[in-house]
Amino acid sequence: MAKEEKGGGAYVPLKMFLAGGIAGASARTASAPLDRIKLLFQVQAMASSGMTSTAYTGVYQSLRKIYTEEGVLAFWKGNFTNVVRVFPYSACQLMANDLYKRLLSREGGTLSVSTRLIAGAFAGMTATAVTHPLDTVRLRLAMPKHPYTGLGNAMVTVVRKEGYAALYKGLGPTLVGIAPYAALNFATYDLVKEQFYGNGRSKAESPITNLVLGGITGCFAATCCYPLDTIRRRMQMKGSTYKSQVDAFRTIWRSEGYRGFYRGWAANILKVIPQNSIRFVAYEVGKSALGLKKGKTDT
Repeated sequence: MAKEEKGGGAYVPLKMFLAGGIAGASARTASAPLDRIKLLFQVQAMASSGMTSTAYTGVYQSLRKIYTEEGVLAFWKGNFTNVVRVFPYSACQLMANDLYKRLLSREGGTLSVSTRLIAGAFAGMTATAVTHPLDTVRLRLAMPKHPYTGLGNAMVTVVRKEGYAALYKGLGPTLVGIAPYAALNFATYDLVKEQFYGNGRSKAESPITNLVLGGITGCFAATCCYPLDTIRRRMQMKGSTYKSQVDAFRTIWRSEGYRGFYRGWAANILKVIPQNSIRFVAYEVGKSALGLKKGKTDT
């Protein structure tokens, strides 16, 4: 591990943090319109959303509706909050994943599949615990008729009217949901790259190829874990009627069927593919630009 860190010296974690933050902010801004549509799909069935349950019926219809009613900038509504949240989130997650893998690797820098999954899960939960209040506020700001004037106002208003605990609504389901997603996303990306380039990276890596691989693995992980994401989004809403994650699952299944868990899935996949691709490749490019020597176990 000491040899692997020579390229960055004592600033290895800091450089990983900066590269991860810039990568996440760039990827999220590029996919912000589809992210907003996904959020609207997920929560429109709830009374507190201020919408009817059929207001948004498809990706194209939603794009036209938002553009017609709110203008082009509405596609990035709440994006400043998103970037403020995603910079530390992505920075913590990507940095933690690499550091956990270095810590858990066997002699010679080898990693088992289970170790990759554990490192990814821990990285996801670490980042989520740090940034959950910002995620809650971002969701509120994405609603079409929210009463807030901005990030600071939303944060203060939520705390004043609902208490500090409101900022952590849905944290339990979020941790439960992010652990398998981050585990699958990081582990499958590493494993697919290993298969494509060879275990010893016998082929030179191509950013274009990595964009494709990142999109495929992100799509796989997001599809597997999407129902958990829908549940946690609904539990973050003001006036949520669900008593627990289990109660939310039962209620959605009973009233909306399995389709209720996958509302906004198409928009999410269209968002995840470029977002995941850009984030992974930008992180790798960023680390290289900052003078970090890539460790054997690094993403």
